[in-house]
Amino acid sequence: MPSIQNETDSAVVLTSRPYSDGKRVVRVMSRSHGIIALWVNEGRGKSRRIAMWHAGAVLELSGMNRKGSEGLVRFREVRRTVVLDGVIRDPRRSAIVFFICEVIEKTIPEETPHPEVHDLMAQFILEIESSSSLGWIHAAFLGRLIRTLGIAPVSPDSQSLKSLDLQSGDWNFEMGLEKESLERNIAEGFMAFLERDATIPEMWSVADRKRLILGQVRYLQHQLGTMREIKSYAVLEAVFDNER
Repeated sequence: MPSIQNETDSAVVLTSRPYSDGKRVVRVMSRSHGIIALWVNEGRGKSRRIAMWHAGAVLELSGMNRKGSEGLVRFREVRRTVVLDGVIRDPRRSAIVFFICEVIEKTIPEETPHPEVHDLMAQFILEIESSSSLGWIHAAFLGRLIRTLGIAPVSPDSQSLKSLDLQSGDWNFEMGLEKESLERNIAEGFMAFLERDATIPEMWSVADRKRLILGQVRYLQHQLGTMREIKSYAVLEAVFDNER
């Protein structure tokens, strides 16, 4: 692992876990280094700061250091670049942010710089904080993430193609295994959400949305070779069960 010496960087918090009294290990998506783990000293008494380490917090870290033989990054100062009151207080917004952060943590390889992914996360977290329409914003994020990483499938060249294979990214004339394929109408939604100006498909149900999002996650993980369960999705679906 490369050394880090007195650097300043932007980071989005993915997870935060207490380690001992006043200490915690925080995993972040940093703009320059990708997913890294921070050693955080919260302080004590009135100077103790815990609130800024919630999932989705957008931070600026300065004085970052790590010797090559050490795994955790230490830093001198940290500040929030924006206060996310809505994300902290609204269960719907926090559920979306937890989901997005878990997808990134469990899918993107560690310590691989992806500044475009960091920027996309920061952009969408601000949208989640302020948007009045939340039911499909996680589908929009996943679609843009797939496009941003350059792993999007090509558009189908025939109306006779019936399904999108999530492992290969190829279009097929027959429907494959349900877990590994998306039927044509859901696959067309998949393709639509790759674009910046995607709109909610007409007449789609909550079940269709679930099928799409699970397909997006599975496609993303197949392409990056990281097949891991996203546990926060069940909570997210429960929160949005009646919201289209």
